[in-house]
Amino acid sequence: MDKKFILKFALRNLMLHKLRTVLTLLAIMIGISAIIFLVAFAFGLERIVTREVTEGDAFKLVDVGTGNSQVIKLDAHALESIRGASNVKDVQAIINVGAQAKNNDKTIDCAFHGVTTKYLQWSGIKLKEGKMFRDNSSNSDSNTKPEIVTNAAFTNSLGSPDPKKLIGKEIAFDIIISKNLTENSEVKTQENQIFTISGIVQDGSSPTVYTSADHLKNLGATEFSQAKIEVVSRTNVELMRKQIENLGFKTQYVGDTVQQIEQIFSIFKIILGSFGLIALVVASLGMFNTLTISLLERIKEVALMKMLGMRKRDVASVFITEAVTLGIVGGIFGVAFGIIDGKIINSVLNYFAVRSGGEKITVFSYPVWFLLAMFGFAFLVGFITGLYPARRASKVNALDVLRYE
Repeated sequence: MDKKFILKFALRNLMLHKLRTVLTLLAIMIGISAIIFLVAFAFGLERIVTREVTEGDAFKLVDVGTGNSQVIKLDAHALESIRGASNVKDVQAIINVGAQAKNNDKTIDCAFHGVTTKYLQWSGIKLKEGKMFRDNSSNSDSNTKPEIVTNAAFTNSLGSPDPKKLIGKEIAFDIIISKNLTENSEVKTQENQIFTISGIVQDGSSPTVYTSADHLKNLGATEFSQAKIEVVSRTNVELMRKQIENLGFKTQYVGDTVQQIEQIFSIFKIILGSFGLIALVVASLGMFNTLTISLLERIKEVALMKMLGMRKRDVASVFITEAVTLGIVGGIFGVAFGIIDGKIINSVLNYFAVRSGGEKITVFSYPVWFLLAMFGFAFLVGFITGLYPARRASKVNALDVLRYE
């Protein structure tokens, strides 16, 4: 039988009971939209968390350290050995020491880091005001003080209402270099070291200061606290990590963290999706009930169609077409309303966030593959739900119906 005729016939049957059809579509739409709304919320949170972890060039970088080992040293020689590993494009290191800033009668405990500007760039630390310090201390004029950049937390601790006014200001520091960073494994304290603030960076909430690593080397630091490796290709990261770990160092890659995040949110998505699935199961039962009742009401019609020569598979196709039509239309509206609901809630959240002084964020995320999968799922639900009524309709015996009716 012509497929166009079967489609028109199925649509006509659905339109004969408009209220029943609309209520069935509404139930399917609610189920699909609930799943999309809840799972899109999980996708949005996952994207926000992942973005925080992978900011900057995180996927191109591998962190290297000594762990808790007191034997392995991360010195200049070790950095050259790391540079010799395969897939290594560049290596930059950091020296972490403790310091106390002295400003008039005020002292401020702060973290003091000797780095390169490239290391700061890889770490996602951006300059907010002023200029960055010079990497190589040998390029500095002997009459000028070494430069530092600080974060806003440090400038706030100095009590200045306008951080810009601190640029160019000289600050004295007492610097403490721990024994694991010195050649003789002895703690070195360098008092009244004068530095000039050249800029302010966007970084953290605790007072932090950055300067060229060369300045801390001049003060007695011979070892590095940590290093970052820029890789040539992400596909060969694991091989490179094994080579470096064979040298005795510990490595950490953001891909490991992202994988853990994805595993956690996969469970979260399943849990949230299950709540929406409950509504869809109820909708499926409603569709099944609608089609079964429709079959009982049209039993004479089915018998007549068979007497007129309609084959069993054509009869089954009519009921499956009705079920699939309900699934497709319900899926389309469900996907649309799921997206609209998310947009509305996101706008409300951003409205309150902006009023509170925060920034706008996108809490809901709708991957195209997920939307297509949900549309396909709605089609599948309609098809499966229509199988039993279609099979039962195809087995109707026309003579028995006419005899008993």
